[in-house]
Amino acid sequence: MVLENNLQTDKVNSDGTRKLTGLFILIFTIIFLFLILNSIFKKDKLEPAIEKVDIEKENVDDYDDFIFELPSGKLNFYESDDGYTLSMNEYETICKNTKIITQRSIMGANITDISAQGLYNDNGNKIDRYSVKWDSANNICLAEYTIKALQGSTETVTVIGQAKGFLNTGVDTRVYFIKNF
Repeated sequence: MVLENNLQTDKVNSDGTRKLTGLFILIFTIIFLFLILNSIFKKDKLEPAIEKVDIEKENVDDYDDFIFELPSGKLNFYESDDGYTLSMNEYETICKNTKIITQRSIMGANITDISAQGLYNDNGNKIDRYSVKWDSANNICLAEYTIKALQGSTETVTVIGQAKGFLNTGVDTRVYFIKNF
């Protein structure tokens, strides 16, 4: 009797329906397994370390007005058909108020520094720290960043170059082009 009932259910349920049911059961089992593993091995959320930057309120207000006057996009301190060319005063003002270096400028600067490029690629494109400073003795904007190996090595590479181009996002400016020394 039981054998006859099984044969009858095989006739009623098609082969495709059984396979689809098995697939859904497998998917739900995998999801349930990962939920259990996630609750057991849950890590705390990582928050990025933010460097504190002390900027005077007057300087920020002046800078905001200054940024809104400039066109959005590339701001260059060299002659170019692509982007807006900065005067010396604009270049100095933007340099003193820029705190961010774009990924594009870091990758471009790494092309000429082979050791930095190798370490940058090996450590998963991580930057340890960066800074943008105005050098009043030479009247240039210096962009500096340090690439550090993640684990198992103490090797670090520091790249210093002149920030020759910036990117105006409308809210802030970022270093867009670094000329290595």
